[in-house]
Amino acid sequence: MVNKKISLWRGNPRQFLNNVLFLGPAIIFLILMLLYPLVYSFYMSLHKWELAQVTPPSFIGLKNYINLFNDPLFWNALKIQVIFVAIAIPIELVIGLLVALLFQIEFPGNRTMRTLLLLPFFILPSLSGTTWRFILHPTYGVFGAIYRFLGKEPVDWLSNGTLTFIAVILQDIWRTWPFMFITLYAALSNFPQELKEAAAIDGANKVQTFFKVTLPLLVPSIIVACFLRLIDALRIFSEVYVMTEGGPGNATTFLSIFIYKNAFRFFQMGYANAAGYILTIIALTISAIGLTRIFTREMY
Repeated sequence: MVNKKISLWRGNPRQFLNNVLFLGPAIIFLILMLLYPLVYSFYMSLHKWELAQVTPPSFIGLKNYINLFNDPLFWNALKIQVIFVAIAIPIELVIGLLVALLFQIEFPGNRTMRTLLLLPFFILPSLSGTTWRFILHPTYGVFGAIYRFLGKEPVDWLSNGTLTFIAVILQDIWRTWPFMFITLYAALSNFPQELKEAAAIDGANKVQTFFKVTLPLLVPSIIVACFLRLIDALRIFSEVYVMTEGGPGNATTFLSIFIYKNAFRFFQMGYANAAGYILTIIALTISAIGLTRIFTREMY
C-alpha cells in the first residue's frame, strides 16, 4: 500500500483557502469540544479549587496528584475497576462467542431471536441500573420472590458489599454481552468457508476445526471487541450510581464515581480533575495498545 501524505498546502493559494474553509468548522469543533476541555481540565488539576467557597482557585502544582497517590480510596476505586473488568469482560466474551457460534446454524426464527437478543444492549445504562435495583429488591423483586418460593428468607443484595459488587457485574454482563455476540457473529459470518471445507476434507472434526481454523481467524475480532469493551467499562457510571451510589461503603465506588463524589459531594474540583486525568491516561494507554494491535494484524 502506498502511503500518501495529506497536505492543505499544494502550491495553490486558492486551493489552500478552499481546504481551510472546508476543514475549518471541523477543526474549530474539535478544538472547542475536545482539546479545550482536556487542556482546561489539566490546568484545573494543578489548582486547589473548592467549589463551595468563594475564594478563587490557587495554583498548587502537582499536589493534587501526590495526594491522589496517597489516597487509599483512590487505590480502592482502581482495584475495584480492575477486578470488575477482569471478571465481566471474559464472561461476556465467552457468552457472546458461544451464542455467535450457535447462531451460525440456520433454524426457524434465527433472525427474530438474533434481533431480540440485542435488545439489552440498546437499553440506557441508567434504566438498566434502575431495573436491576428493582429486580434485586428483597420485597418486590424477582430475586426476593425466588427466595420465598424456595422457603428461604430473601437476601438484600444491595446492602452487602460483596453481593452488591456481584450484582453490578451481573447487570453489566446482562446489558453488554450482546455487543460481544454481534461483533463475533459478524466476523464468523464473513469467514471464508473454503478453509472449513478443506479442514473437513482433511478429516478434522468440528472441535478440531474450531480450535485450528475458526478461533485463530477470530482472534483479531476478539481483540477489537475486548478493547472496545475495556474502554467502555472504564467509563461505567450511571448504571452503578442508580443501583448503589458507590456503596455500601465504597464497595462499588469505581473511578468514575470516585471522581463524581469528589467533584459534586466534597466540592474538591481540582482533586477530581486530577483523578479524571489519571483515568484519561489509563484509557488512552489502553486505546493506544489496542489500536497498535488492531492495525498490525490482518482483519476479517
